[in-house]
Amino acid sequence: MEIKCPECGFARQVPEEKIPPTARMATCPKCGQKFSFREDPEQAVEDQDEPSPRGESFERPDAEDLGKQPTEEDIWSQLESLSDAGPEEENEGQKRAWQERRQRAGSRGGVPWENLMDYGFFPGFIETIKQVMFQPQAFFARLPLGAGLSKPLIFYVLVAEIQALAQFMWRMAGVTPQAGQGGGDFLGLGLAGMSSLLVLILYPVFLGGMLFVVSALNHACLLAVKAGAKGYEGTFKVISYANAPMVLAVLPFLGPVVGMVWTMVCTFLGFKYVHQTTNLRVLLAMLLPVLLVLVLSSLLVSTRGMG
Repeated sequence: MEIKCPECGFARQVPEEKIPPTARMATCPKCGQKFSFREDPEQAVEDQDEPSPRGESFERPDAEDLGKQPTEEDIWSQLESLSDAGPEEENEGQKRAWQERRQRAGSRGGVPWENLMDYGFFPGFIETIKQVMFQPQAFFARLPLGAGLSKPLIFYVLVAEIQALAQFMWRMAGVTPQAGQGGGDFLGLGLAGMSSLLVLILYPVFLGGMLFVVSALNHACLLAVKAGAKGYEGTFKVISYANAPMVLAVLPFLGPVVGMVWTMVCTFLGFKYVHQTTNLRVLLAMLLPVLLVLVLSSLLVSTRGMG
């Protein structure tokens, strides 16, 4: 019998007498896909009772003998030993299977980071960053809602960790100016090194907490201009994924500046396409916090002048 994986096309021949009559499921040793290789196990048992074309006859195995029959995993272990494919062909089959999975995931839309079973951890993370940076309109137009906030939160924190780590390394290398000079030393890091190390550890945690606050403030501004149709989750996910360009902080000097500007552009497009609103409403929502700060500052200065 030929057992063929419908996922990656991997196939091998195995003698019928080595397959348990009741076995019908197998796991592909290449792509890990479980599939049914025999639709009707009862029919297979009946076929075992009939004489074979070569004149040989097989007796129905009793319960004791059946317990000694190879399991589904044993079948594939035997198939491994019968393989004519070399390691390179095996790897190519795995690559093709992963490519097919990613193509199917891409055709379904959504976020690669939220489909790690299809993409894998690092490919899903990198592909999400690329889509946000270079295809923001398409990315946010198909951004799925209703899956919760945990995955975008983790994505945001990972990007923040990369940003903090890059700044720490550049400061330790002396490429960028350190926060302080002289005085104190701990394990050769100095006060500036210690402050950078604390930032490295605490910065992503702090940003993760602030993400909820910033999202709430931005969503309130969006609601004020009637542009928050998709709710708090939509605003939260836009801010989380729009932070992807901050990975440019791995480049000293201009990297963080360019990343910040790029993030603002992605955030603008994200609000527009996720909440399905106009450019003017999004612009007003993003400028509203700045206007409020200017008004409060003016009132504070006026109050001090009167006093």
